[in-house]
Amino acid sequence: MYRWFLVAGLWLLVGALGALFWLGFEVTRNGIALRLSEPSGPIKVEVTNPISLPVPLEVRVSSLPLTIPARFSVAVEGPVEAETGLLLCPVCREGALLPVRWNLLTGAILWRCSACGAEFGP
Repeated sequence: MYRWFLVAGLWLLVGALGALFWLGFEVTRNGIALRLSEPSGPIKVEVTNPISLPVPLEVRVSSLPLTIPARFSVAVEGPVEAETGLLLCPVCREGALLPVRWNLLTGAILWRCSACGAEFGP
C-alpha cells in the first residue's frame, strides 16, 4: 500500500513538472497575449454646475499649481479614450501603437497599429 502511494506521488510530480515545462515552452514560443478594447464612440462628460458667460473667455497661464482634494472622483460612462502621441504608427501616422504580445523571458513586445493593423516587433 505504501509503495502505491509513492508511485502515485511520483507520477503526480512528473505530471506537474511536465505541465510547468509545457507552459514555459508555450510562453517562450507565443509570449503572453494582451487584449485591449477601444471606446465605441465619443465620451460624454457632464458638468454638475454649468457656468454661462456673456462673452468668450480667454485664459493665459504660465504656471499652474494643481492640488487634488483627498476625496475627488470623476464618473464617466463607458471606456475612456487615451491619447498616446508618442506611439504613433510610422506607416499611417494616424493610429496609435498598442502592445499585443509580450514575451516574459526575452522582454520582447509585439506592437500593432489601431488604425491600419501593421505589426512591429521582433
